Amino acid sequence: MNQVVHCVTADPGVAAFARASLTGLRVRSYPSAGRFLKSWRGDGLAVIDAGLPDMSGRDLVAVLRGAPRTAGSLLVLTGGGQYSPAAAAVCFDNGADEYFPFPPDPALFRARVLNLLGRGGRRAAAEKPAEYAFGALRVSPEARTARVGGSALKLTALEFDLLLYFLRNQGRLVSRSMLLEQVWRQDSSAGARAVDKRIEALRRRLGRSFGSKLRTVFGLGYIFKL
Repeated sequence: MNQVVHCVTADPGVAAFARASLTGLRVRSYPSAGRFLKSWRGDGLAVIDAGLPDMSGRDLVAVLRGAPRTAGSLLVLTGGGQYSPAAAAVCFDNGADEYFPFPPDPALFRARVLNLLGRGGRRAAAEKPAEYAFGALRVSPEARTARVGGSALKLTALEFDLLLYFLRNQGRLVSRSMLLEQVWRQDSSAGARAVDKRIEALRRRLGRSFGSKLRTVFGLGYIFKL
């Protein structure tokens, strides 16, 4: 194997775990976010410790996602403490491709890293095509139209925005809080239940074949896999 895994951590235990679990891969270690940002060229995959000395790992993930050069990079976040849906949701909201409480199961950790690297070394950065096309589903962001086969979908403005957000984040877990922030935006009166009800309505509009692709991940949020 010739892939590179970059381990960003000041904890020798995390670095040693990465090297031991990822035998056969090249593992490079960085003791801080600053050293990593100065040295990294956007190649391979980065395993980022949530507890870095100069900034939080979650903030580093958000910074990398926001920069054009690194927006499509593969990022795994790991942190101390027991797993909780809330902690995982924050990590995914910030843009992590995977999250593990430390120490994770070595075999599962290795399998997930290899799976991510198998996508081609870099996650495709989000694009905004003129039209999204997935089989019979066609969605035009500019015309704000959606149809399945030859039938136009009668969506409210909010339902269309939700559908578009899921298409732009296809295959990625998104939490209710992220949907409220990115889709509802200024409507501070909305809550988690409002999200759930609107998702139910969108599923009905999409019909059985595509509505079933909008899945609930218990305790975390939703994922749209086509």
